[in-house]
Amino acid sequence: MRNLLLAACLVSFSVPAMASCDSLKAEINAKLQAKGVQSYTLEIVPVAQAATEPVAASGAAAAPAEKPAGKVVGNCEGETKQIIYTRN
Repeated sequence: MRNLLLAACLVSFSVPAMASCDSLKAEINAKLQAKGVQSYTLEIVPVAQAATEPVAASGAAAAPAEKPAGKVVGNCEGETKQIIYTRN
C-alpha cells in the first residue's frame, strides 16, 4: 500500500513537467495577447544538443547545430522541446 501511494505521488509530480507543447504555447500566446503584444511568432523546436561539439572522423570539429533566433520562453515534453518567441 505504501509503495502504491509513493508511486501515485511521483506520477502526480511528473505530469506538470511533461506539459503538452501545444497547451503551453496556447497559454503563452494568451499571456502575450493580454499584454497587448503584436506581431510575434511562437515556434516549438527541439532543444539544442549538449555543448560538446562532435568530432568528425578527420579529427576536425563538426559544425555546431544552428541555434534558433529568438528568446526561449518555455520548455515542454520533459524539457526535450523549447518554445521560441521571435518578434516580427
